[in-house]
Amino acid sequence: MKTAFTFLFALLLSTLGLSQQTAQVQIIHNSPSPTVDIWVNGDKFLPNFDFRTATPFVDVPAGVQLEIGVAPAPSNDPSEIIATFPVTLQNGEKYIAIANGVVGDPNTPFNIEIITPARTAAEDPDLVDLTVFHGSPDAPAVDVFARDVAQLVDGLAFAEATDYISVPEDTYILDITAAGSPDIAASFLADVNGLAGGAGLVFASGYLNPAMGQPAFGLFVVLPDGTIAELPSVQLASLQVVHNSPSPTVDIWVNNQKLISDFEYRTATGFFDAPAGVQLEIGVAPAPSNDPSEIIATFPVTLENGEKYVAIANGVVGDPNTPFNIEVITPAQTEAVQPTNFDGVVFHGSPDAPAVDIYAQGVGKLVDNLAFGENTGYLEIPAGTYLLDITAAGSQEVVVSYIAPLANLGGAAGVVMASGYLEPTDPSDPAFTLLVVFPNGFIAELPKFETAELQIVHNSPSPTVDIWINGEKAIEGFAFRSATPFLD
Repeated sequence: MKTAFTFLFALLLSTLGLSQQTAQVQIIHNSPSPTVDIWVNGDKFLPNFDFRTATPFVDVPAGVQLEIGVAPAPSNDPSEIIATFPVTLQNGEKYIAIANGVVGDPNTPFNIEIITPARTAAEDPDLVDLTVFHGSPDAPAVDVFARDVAQLVDGLAFAEATDYISVPEDTYILDITAAGSPDIAASFLADVNGLAGGAGLVFASGYLNPAMGQPAFGLFVVLPDGTIAELPSVQLASLQVVHNSPSPTVDIWVNNQKLISDFEYRTATGFFDAPAGVQLEIGVAPAPSNDPSEIIATFPVTLENGEKYVAIANGVVGDPNTPFNIEVITPAQTEAVQPTNFDGVVFHGSPDAPAVDIYAQGVGKLVDNLAFGENTGYLEIPAGTYLLDITAAGSQEVVVSYIAPLANLGGAAGVVMASGYLEPTDPSDPAFTLLVVFPNGFIAELPKFETAELQIVHNSPSPTVDIWINGEKAIEGFAFRSATPFLD
């Protein structure tokens, strides 16, 4: 193809009588119209140019006005040109020229959109440089996010392009939303592995709501050699699965396919990608299981594209009061909103515990009347170390206390989960505890904080003393025949 363009360019130079100044141009056809011919200064330059195809970067004359004409293919004469665009290119510069818009549509008229300076290579050889172009006639201005990475595009309107964006080699999920909206309109998988040092154009093409015969919306990438690849559309949610049912080790099946084998009590997966937009039949079977017929409980769920979920296997198989269930927390978080906080959602998963209140000593009530199987939603807690007192809802009597060492967890998020029995009736029943489930699947048990009440009396006819406990001064200036109140 490059040889053909070299020949056409030589012909063009000969026609114009030029030999000195040149620029490089890549031409892209993104107008949802028939195949076209491209004419330059009355000569056919690019015949039978199909929708969603591109040329490589080719040399063209610079420093003179070029009349770029577009005609329905096949065309035989300049009189068949339906639109003409005069351009003058700068010597040594690179351009991308995009045939865009819709012929005869006053809202999104046909035009040649120019991106310059264009790039054929990345400025950093370890990165990939991309510019994004909005070429969908019926789509509003859009934002584009690399899921769980960063916002790449902000408020890009039809026929506009971004500056070049430099990204590391990786596989990204690109979420497209209407500008300013949190709702994902479409998502695409962009694999730029192996493209370090390269550059390209990502362009939106087609109609979000196509009429009969109109091309549907898609996202495409164009490389400098003219290669165009359509980015695959995806619908994925992020899911973490937690086993908090005091039952044997289980297998997790999804749509009759085994997803997790030998899933032990009080363990968790990290967040992983799961299909969204379709119904998933989540089945639980005692491990080891070899066939879907061994599934003892099935739960239908449909996940939303781009959302995060924590699914907790909870309750007791065969217990009508606390039946086995899959409890879902959404939207889940993998990090705190503020870097100085720990964002924790509290989940009540203790089968024999009543509804509870939880207090942070010296701070106040964190949880109010949380019943079995319920969660609080995410609480934004300043990073620090806390003493947590658990009481029956509405009671002031502390049932059990825990130390929550959150001082080094600023910016983190997790699920604080009550697990096990307050009053085990069988030696095999797991005892009550508080666990923290982190997004990577690591589970930490909070240490129990146990206290007694102590009163100290000074009845030794000695001088006034200080009392130290474990190397810390507890009472200063403790006089003979004096006493403390009862202390924790």
